[in-house]
Amino acid sequence: MHPLEFPLTGFIDESIHTDARLYAVGLVLADPAVTEDVRKRLCALIPTARTPHWSQEDKQTRTALIREIGSLPISARVYGCRFERPKRKEAARARALTWLVQQLPSEARWIVLAQRETNQDRHDRKVLGGLAGRPARFEYSHAPFAKEPLLWVADVIVSSTAKALALDKDPTTQGLGEMLSYVGCEPA
Repeated sequence: MHPLEFPLTGFIDESIHTDARLYAVGLVLADPAVTEDVRKRLCALIPTARTPHWSQEDKQTRTALIREIGSLPISARVYGCRFERPKRKEAARARALTWLVQQLPSEARWIVLAQRETNQDRHDRKVLGGLAGRPARFEYSHAPFAKEPLLWVADVIVSSTAKALALDKDPTTQGLGEMLSYVGCEPA
């Protein structure tokens, strides 16, 4: 998954709002040593034996997840990019990842992305490989969503924040304002 020798690791997930033509990527910056604590805390909030996923939760569970995540020793950033038609979603993701990497703290030397389809992961590697530079200033990998609790955190943060952005609401009022160190969105 991610080497523990990197004290600050970035965990990336996405949220797509087709009606608002918004593609958002969320970055959670955390010490990977908190992974098992995060797993226990978030799984305790889910009424069934599955991993938490924003789109599958009811309002009560979402509120509990936000409250619990708000108490974690992490910071988060969200980058939203627009697409004019559905076939341009990957271009919007590439712009969001570029923006994210340009603002990536120097102490974050490893990035873990939620695994998607093979061709989409290949596109991510092409984008990130070009942005990492030579010598590479960060390393990256894809991980299965179900196996990486800090990707669950990224899912909740990016999904709740992107929903607010899609509705033209202030994303810091969603209960995560304290941990959001940056939220940027291209204009509609």
